[in-house]
Amino acid sequence: MIVDAHAHVFRPAAVRRRAADELAPAGRDAPAEDLLAVMAASGIGRAVLVPLGPETEYVAETRAAHPGRFASVAVAGPVIQGRRPDLDPDPPAALRDLVAQGFSGLRTRWLGDPGRPLADSPMLPVLRELADRGLPLWSYLPPDQLALLRELPRAVPGLRIVLNHLGFAPHGMRVDEHARPYFADPFPPAVVDTVLELARHPHAYLMFSGQYALSREAPPYKDLDGVVRAFADAYGTGRMLWASDYPWTRDVPGPAELLELAGHVLPGLSPGERAALHGGTALSLFPGLASEAGPDTRDEWEG
Repeated sequence: MIVDAHAHVFRPAAVRRRAADELAPAGRDAPAEDLLAVMAASGIGRAVLVPLGPETEYVAETRAAHPGRFASVAVAGPVIQGRRPDLDPDPPAALRDLVAQGFSGLRTRWLGDPGRPLADSPMLPVLRELADRGLPLWSYLPPDQLALLRELPRAVPGLRIVLNHLGFAPHGMRVDEHARPYFADPFPPAVVDTVLELARHPHAYLMFSGQYALSREAPPYKDLDGVVRAFADAYGTGRMLWASDYPWTRDVPGPAELLELAGHVLPGLSPGERAALHGGTALSLFPGLASEAGPDTRDEWEG
C-alpha cells in the first residue's frame, strides 16, 4: 500500500472559501477528482489531505465522500493556537470540533512567542490534547520557532511530531516557473541540528518530501544526498513517510518520479524498509487508512 502522506486539494476561491496568495491564486484549482486520477495513475492507494489554511470545508467534504481513501490534517489558525481568546477561550474545544469533522492531526507554523518558554504558550493545552488523543502534530515551523520545537518533546512527551518536508524551516519562499514553491537556503546549520536532535525522541517522524522545492538540481536532487542520508540514518524508515506535496508536483516532476527518489538516495533499503517509507509509517499514524475501506476498495488500490 503506497500512501501519499501530504497532499493539498482545493477549489478556486469563488467556489470554496479559502485564502489566496502567489502560490495558490484565487483561480487555481486542485480538485479531489484530479488527485484521485493522479493517485490511480501512480499506484498510490491512500493520501493524507491538508488544507491550504484554517478553512476546512472542502477537505472535510472530500474525506467524507471517499471513506477510507483519505485521512486529513487540519491547519491551525489563531483561535486554536490560543492567540484569540476574545473569539474562543477554549482552544482544546476547537480541536475537538475538528476531530468531530474527521480530522486526525493538526498542522502549525506557530508554537509560541519566540524568546518565551513553551510552558508559557497559549497553544500548550492543544498540544497536550493532541498527545492525549494520539493525534500527530504536523510541524511546519519557521526559523524563529526552532527553539520552541526543540523544547516540545520534553514538554509534551507523548506527542507524535511529524517534521514536514525533511524538517526544513520555511522562509523566503519564491514561486518558480512551474508554479511551485522554492526555497534558496533550506538547510542552514540550525535546521540540520534541530532535525537531528529531534531524531533522538521516539515520537518524532520525518516527512520524505519537498526535495523539488529545496534542491537546485533536477531529480534525483543529488545536491541533497548528504543531508537526506544523515536524516535517514537518524530516523530510520520506520519513522519516515513519503509524500508528493500535490498539486505543486503534479506535472513536474510528477509522483512517479518522486517515488523513485528513495532508490537513488537510499539504495540499500530492504523491501520492508522501502514499504515503510512509502506507506507503512503513514498507516501507523493514520490506522483508519488501512482499516476503513471494504475489501473491494483495498484490492483496487493496493500497490
